[in-house]
Amino acid sequence: MKIYDCHLTYGASVNIQPYKNCDTFSDLLDAVDVSEIDGGLVRCRYSDNVGVRYGNGFAARDVRSALDKGIFMRGVWAVLPPYTDETPKPEALFDEMKKNNIGAVYINPSVHRYVPDMLTLGKTLSVIEENKIPIILSTEYGVSMELIYKIMRAFPRLRALISDTDCWPNARRLYPLISEYENAVLDLSYVMDAGGIEDMTSRFGAEKLLFGTGFPARYPGSVLAMVRGADISERERELILGKNLENILSEANL
Repeated sequence: MKIYDCHLTYGASVNIQPYKNCDTFSDLLDAVDVSEIDGGLVRCRYSDNVGVRYGNGFAARDVRSALDKGIFMRGVWAVLPPYTDETPKPEALFDEMKKNNIGAVYINPSVHRYVPDMLTLGKTLSVIEENKIPIILSTEYGVSMELIYKIMRAFPRLRALISDTDCWPNARRLYPLISEYENAVLDLSYVMDAGGIEDMTSRFGAEKLLFGTGFPARYPGSVLAMVRGADISERERELILGKNLENILSEANL
């Protein structure tokens, strides 16, 4: 059974004190190896605390090095409004992602200092929706839950990987999104509700859940233990731990 993590991050932090430091891609590979994680989506924090071009470039180079070693990794790029030419134009985004082994994008408007609305992001989100590009909408990355709701109302077919750090509990915030939007899936890295995996699997199906650890902000073993210990079928466990992410990337041809 392959284990793919949809929520891995590396690069020195200047904003928070994480569970442990993960300054380099080599540190990340060591950590996932110890945790018996086979790969996944990885974001370089430099895109937020140094510069978007800088961090996106790191992500592309490092996942290429992992793939050369036979490790399944896909990068995650920050995207910006297209008016400053710092990230690919909407019409070029898919091709650039595929060329650079990028599997998903994310937005962080509070850190990247722009107003997130139809004027700034409309063209980009339209292309993302049309091409089934996975987009990470995470309150950890400065996207409020109110903004997530707003984006999903405007682009209801988005392949959205939704993550909410307000986890005690977060069912009332997340269940409407997962229930109403066919392509919205939930990153489990901040889900800690007792019996939550069992409840969500019975309500929405295991296809709606993605294994994610939130490393290095959180300890990978905790989420892995939660999924492994959940009272669900082995087929459902296989979907959550890796097959769902594999299918999402395949669907987008990424």
